[in-house]
Amino acid sequence: MTTQPHFYTWRSCSTCRNAQKSLDELGIQVEERDFFANPLSREELSDLIDAVGIENLFSWRSPSAKPYRDHRDTITDDELIEAMLDEPRLIRRPIVISPGSDPIVGFNADAYADLGK
Repeated sequence: MTTQPHFYTWRSCSTCRNAQKSLDELGIQVEERDFFANPLSREELSDLIDAVGIENLFSWRSPSAKPYRDHRDTITDDELIEAMLDEPRLIRRPIVISPGSDPIVGFNADAYADLGK
């Protein structure tokens, strides 16, 4: 039995909707988790950080990240984790975690196509 990829998303995010459409077109079924409707626990967030790295997971370009940008060199991982738990917009999305494949952060149609192989 094959485990479906985990798809971490926010349904209000247009990039996430485009990613879902791409996955659907490729026939890739995913287990979707809207982490705005169903927030991530500290442990789940830590697991994602272990998989992709905190620098890759924190959405530095998000408007919500503006207060953190000037402190990027001095802010601790614990402070970033607290910020992401308090404000999910600070988590880059979408995220696809699939057994046997590298995690995919952000919309990447080419990487999605490789999941289907």
